[in-house]
Amino acid sequence: MTGSLFRQADWLTSERVRRIAVIFAVIAALLLAGDFWIRTRAGVADVDGDQIGRDFVNYWSGAKLAAQGIAAKAYDLDFFVAFQRAHTVPNGTLRWYGYPPVMMLLSLPLALTGFITGLILWWLAGYALIAALLARDIGWRWGLLAAFATPAALMNTLSGQNGCFSAGLMAGGVLLLKRRPWLAGALFGALCFKPHLAVLVPVALAAGGYWRSFIAAGLSVVTLCGASALLLGTDAWGGFARNAPINVHLLETMTGFWPRMPTPFVAIMTLGGGTTAAYALQIASGIAAALITAFVWRSPASMRVKGAALIVATFLTTPYAWDYDLISITIVVGWLIVEARENSFAPYEKIAMGVAIALPLLTMPLLATIHVQTGFLMLWPLLLTTARRAWMLRAQPLEARGAAC
Repeated sequence: MTGSLFRQADWLTSERVRRIAVIFAVIAALLLAGDFWIRTRAGVADVDGDQIGRDFVNYWSGAKLAAQGIAAKAYDLDFFVAFQRAHTVPNGTLRWYGYPPVMMLLSLPLALTGFITGLILWWLAGYALIAALLARDIGWRWGLLAAFATPAALMNTLSGQNGCFSAGLMAGGVLLLKRRPWLAGALFGALCFKPHLAVLVPVALAAGGYWRSFIAAGLSVVTLCGASALLLGTDAWGGFARNAPINVHLLETMTGFWPRMPTPFVAIMTLGGGTTAAYALQIASGIAAALITAFVWRSPASMRVKGAALIVATFLTTPYAWDYDLISITIVVGWLIVEARENSFAPYEKIAMGVAIALPLLTMPLLATIHVQTGFLMLWPLLLTTARRAWMLRAQPLEARGAAC
C-alpha cells in the first residue's frame, strides 16, 4: 500500500495540484503584501534599512552607474554602498555587485526608472516570461499560476532576484533549439551574466550535435563581453576580476547562506566536512550529472526531456546556486507533465516532481533538524527520471520510437 502510494501517486491529481497552487498563491500574495508594508515603513526600506526587493537595489544601482558612465564604481564597495544609500535610505543594508559588467549592460533599461517602478516592472516582466514559456504546453492560466505560486517564485520575488530571467534564457534556448538554432545559442550565451548556471550547456550541445547553437553561444558570449567592455569600459571588467574572489569566500564561510543553497558543496559544509571534502563531492556529483546530461542529449528523447535533464543537472554541478534559481525547475516539471501525458508517468516521477517544486520549503526545516543541506538529494531523483525516459526510448524499436516522439 505504502509503495503504491509513492510509486504511482495517483492521489496527486491535476485538480488537487491546482487547489494546492491556488492556496499557495493566496499565501504568497499575503506574504508579499506584508513584506511590502514592512519594507516601506521607512521610505523604500524597513526601519533597519533592508530595502524592499532586497537584492534588486544592486541591479537598479548598477544600471544607474552604467548609464552615468561610471560602471566601474559598482565594484568599489564603499562607493557602491554610499550610492545605494543616497538613492534609497541612509542606513541601507550593505550589498555588493557580484555580477560581470554584462549584467549592467542587460539591465540598462532600469536606469530609466525610479526604484519602486523598476522593482514592480522587474517582478511583472519575470512573471510574464515564465508564464509565456509554460503557456505553450500547459496554457496561460496554469502558466501564470506556476510563475507566481511556487516556493522558488516566492523566494525570487522577496529577494528581488533574477531567477526568472536566467530560467527564461535557459528554457528559451531549449525550446528554440531545433527551429532557431542560432537564436537559441544566443540565448544560451546571454547566461554569461550568470555563467555558473550555463556550465553544462556546452556538454549538452556537443553531445546532441547542435553545433550551430554551440558556435552561436560562443559568439554571443564574445559579443556581450566585448560590448560591455566597449560601452562600459574595460576598468569595469578589472573591478569585477578584483572582486570575484569575494563570492568564493562567501560561499565557503557565510553559513547564513547555506540553508538556501541546495548543492553538494553546501551539504558537506553543513556537516562540518571542510572545503576539500565539499569540493570533492561537488566534483563527483558534477561529473555524474554531466555524464547523464550527455547520455540524454545523445538519445532520441524529446527536447522537453533533454531540457529537463540539462536544467536539473546544472544544480547538481555548480556549487553556487540559490533557492530562487530553482524557478527553472517549475519549467522542468511543466515539460515532464506534458511528456507524461503523452507517454504515461514513470514510477515515482510524480513524487520526484512534487519534492523538487517544494524544495525551498523543505530544506530549511530539514537543515534545522538534521543539520545537513539535503536539497541536492531531492533533485537527483528528478534527473534520474529523465535518464530513465531516455533509456527506455533507446531500447524501443525504431518504429515505436518514432511514434513516441
